[in-house]
Amino acid sequence: MLDLRAGTAIVAVEGKLKLGFRDHALAWLGGDAPVTSITVCEGEQFVVRQHGVVSVRASDASAAIQLAPALSGQAHVSGFVQRFMQRLGDFVARQMRRAS
Repeated sequence: MLDLRAGTAIVAVEGKLKLGFRDHALAWLGGDAPVTSITVCEGEQFVVRQHGVVSVRASDASAAIQLAPALSGQAHVSGFVQRFMQRLGDFVARQMRRAS
């Protein structure tokens, strides 16, 4: 379970992810609000539209997730892309070491 801000991207780096969340507009229903389920396949992303709790389930033990935080008004896209690519490079390097 992850508590995420609106605009946060969930990226399936490896494997499939099943995401579950409740619509914030139906919060007054409490536990009776329906759960929306979305499957994110490897290489795809899902951007959270509203602040809330998202449950993440992986299809297998080798699945990997990358969270790209929502940008604030002061952040620059180029800095975000650079940080994301660095993290992705670190992940790939770890996978290569693990495979050898």
